[in-house]
Amino acid sequence: MTDLMNLKAWQRQALLLIAFVLVAAPLVGFRAVNDKPLSVYDEWQYADRVHAVTQGHLFMRDGEQVSGWGEVARACRGVERILPPLACTPDPAISKGTPNYAGPDPAPYFVLTGLAAAVPLKVGIVDNPVIAGRLVGIFWAGLSMWTLWLLARAFGATRPAAAVAASTVLLVPAFLQQYIHMTPHALDIPVGAFTALASLKFLRREWPVWVLPLAALTIVGVKGSNIVIAVAVGIAFAAVVLWPGTIERRDRLRAPVAGAVLMTSTLALFVGHRALISATRVADYDPPGFYAVPGLDWQAVTVDSAKFLSTRGEGMLGAPAVWLVLAMGGTALAVWAGLLRDPAPYVRQFAPGYLLGAAIGAVVPDVMVFATTEQYFAVHLRYGLAVFPLGIAFAALLLRTRTAIVLAFGFLVLYAAMPALLSLDTVAI
Repeated sequence: MTDLMNLKAWQRQALLLIAFVLVAAPLVGFRAVNDKPLSVYDEWQYADRVHAVTQGHLFMRDGEQVSGWGEVARACRGVERILPPLACTPDPAISKGTPNYAGPDPAPYFVLTGLAAAVPLKVGIVDNPVIAGRLVGIFWAGLSMWTLWLLARAFGATRPAAAVAASTVLLVPAFLQQYIHMTPHALDIPVGAFTALASLKFLRREWPVWVLPLAALTIVGVKGSNIVIAVAVGIAFAAVVLWPGTIERRDRLRAPVAGAVLMTSTLALFVGHRALISATRVADYDPPGFYAVPGLDWQAVTVDSAKFLSTRGEGMLGAPAVWLVLAMGGTALAVWAGLLRDPAPYVRQFAPGYLLGAAIGAVVPDVMVFATTEQYFAVHLRYGLAVFPLGIAFAALLLRTRTAIVLAFGFLVLYAAMPALLSLDTVAI
C-alpha cells in the first residue's frame, strides 16, 4: 500500500512538472523566437557548443575554437549591446579563430540541450539551430518552477504561496533571461533547489544519504559558480549543531555527517573535473578581455560579497527588485531570530545558511577562479542563482493570507512588465 501511495505521489509530481512546462511555454517560447540578438552573457559560445552536440560532437575540449557555424550565427544575429547584426557571413575583423571559452564548462547542460534541440531540427519543426536550442529553455523553466514549488512546500509554505514562489522563474527578469537564451545557468535554480531539498529531507530522515553525492554531482556537473549552494547548505549544517533549538541530539549528529558527505563529494568531483579538463586540453590560449590579474583586489571581492543579498550593480531593474531582496533576506532574518512561529523542522537552521552562504558564497568563485586560472571576474547576479531558491522559499513563508498572495503576485506581474512599460534594457540585470 505504501509503495502504491508513493507511486501515486510521483505521478502527481510528474503531472505538476508537465503543468509548469505548459505554463512556461508561451512566454519563454515567444521570447526565444523573437529575441534575435545573441545574449551578451556568452550565448555565442554556448550556442556553438549546443550546435556541436546536434551535429554529433557531444564533448568539447578546452582550447577548441568556435566553429564556422558559430561565426556565421554571431554575424547574422549580432550580440546585445556590443555587436550589431552584419551580413550573414563572418566578418574578417571579428573572425580570428576565437577559442570557445565554454569548452571547459561541464558537459551535461550542453549535451542535454543539444540532444533535445536535435529532435525538432531533424523532424523539420524548426529549421534554425539557435531557436531550437533556445526552445529547450521551456523545459528548463518548467523544471525550475517545479523544484521551487517542492522546496517552498518543504519549508512549510502553503500551496498558493508555493505557486507564487514558482512564478518568480517567469516574472523576475533576471531569472527569465536564463531560459530565453542558451546558457548553463538555466539549470542553476533546479540545482540549488534540489541540493537544499536533499539536505533538508536527509536531516528529516525522509531521504537516504546517497542523495547528497547526487546533489554534489549536479553542483559540479552544471556550472562551477553553483558552489554557492554547497557553501550555504554547509553553513546550515553547522547551524544545526551550533543552534539546535529543539532538535534531539541523535538527529543533530546527522548534520556533520551530511556536511562531510556533501563537501567531500563536491570537492572530489570538482578536482576530478579540473583534472579531466587539463588532461584533454588541445591548446592553450589567452584569457578573454582583461581578466588576467597578478592578484585579487580584496576591496573588489568585498564588494562582490554583497551582490547576492542586494541589488548592487544590477542596473535599472534593480530598484524594484529591492522588495524581493528584502522579502527573502527579511524573512530569513525573522526565522533565524525565532520571530516566525512554529517553522517546519530545520527551516530555522537554513536561515543563516542562506544569509551567510550568499555572502561567503559570492567570494568563493572569486578565489576559485583566481586559484585555477589567475583571473578575476566580477561576480554577477547570475552566479548566485543556485542560492536564490532558499531565499524564495523563505519569502514564501510571508504569504499566509489571501491578501498577501494577491499583492505578491501583483507585484511580480508589474515587475515583469516594467521592461516593456518603461523601455528598460533587460541586459543590465
